Amino acid sequence: MNSGSGTTEQPLDEAASVLVLARGSSDAEREGCAGFLSEQEVGAAKAICVTVSESPDSRLSLWQQHLDDEMPEEAIIVDAGSDLPANSQAAASGAFPSLTLDTLPTTVEPIDIGVAVSRHLGRLEEDGSPLLLCLHSLTGLLESWERDRVIALVTALNRQCAEMGVSGHHHMDPEAHTEETVEMFRPLYDVVYEYIPDCGWTVTESKDAEETPTFRDTVTPPGGVRRGDPEEPETIPIPYSFDQVLELISAPRRRSLLYHLKDRSEQEVPLDELVDRIYEREKAIPARETPKSRDEVGVSLAHNHLPRLDDLGILSYETAANTVEYYPNPALESAIRYVERLELG
Repeated sequence: MNSGSGTTEQPLDEAASVLVLARGSSDAEREGCAGFLSEQEVGAAKAICVTVSESPDSRLSLWQQHLDDEMPEEAIIVDAGSDLPANSQAAASGAFPSLTLDTLPTTVEPIDIGVAVSRHLGRLEEDGSPLLLCLHSLTGLLESWERDRVIALVTALNRQCAEMGVSGHHHMDPEAHTEETVEMFRPLYDVVYEYIPDCGWTVTESKDAEETPTFRDTVTPPGGVRRGDPEEPETIPIPYSFDQVLELISAPRRRSLLYHLKDRSEQEVPLDELVDRIYEREKAIPARETPKSRDEVGVSLAHNHLPRLDDLGILSYETAANTVEYYPNPALESAIRYVERLELG
């Protein structure tokens, strides 16, 4: 559906997460951001803006230019990488009723951005005002960190926005990335708000995209639907490429680890207990080579498989405490269940 620059013909106010695709620093991108905020009745809301590729002053100036008198009731700018002085001319202008500038250290990591946003959202949530989140931009994040780490941050932010009723939008410059990268991010959002030259803005619900990489929450096994399964299983986007999923399940020990973690009721497990369970599992699989020893299993988990899964955001491996915390992911688990049925019957 086409629409004029900076406006939308179909409402976005029910979407917890929106991907804004437009060339970076273009008039379309700036007007699109302001148009999205206007759709959310920003004057009655409290807003958090995370700046990575632009200075806080640049984002504040955009709001001042395009939102007229509809300034947020309260605004927080989280500076996560502009490398500019902490003082802000826009902040000192008095245009905002209440404005906080939170400058993160130069050694900032994706998890630090997520923690800062969570902290501010938790405080703002207390009075019940509508909450908005703008992240500018994914392109800036991808210039500094691996794609998987950015996907993990996006997934965490979008999940929190959905749980808290926050309306969030993240900017991305499609011209700065390969088509594969852009297509990997699309299914992570409820809606894609995209500027197409000569056509204007289009609004697409991600669930309607037919070619995005997805797995089913209930996967139909070979030979048909299982008894008790719904006829049309729910399709859930997965935040990893198919190549990454194939790489994840390529190692037998990593498969055993994932099989075990997805079946646990407790998400946190001591490393020693996890090593014991994987060692016992592998000894019980006839088609597998019997592990040499429990210590051999422990070394490979601690130095290979757990750090790799930690990097992808599938779990958190705390080496100091020797604990593992698994993050449930219905889409990934559906793929693991399918592979487990093929391998173990």
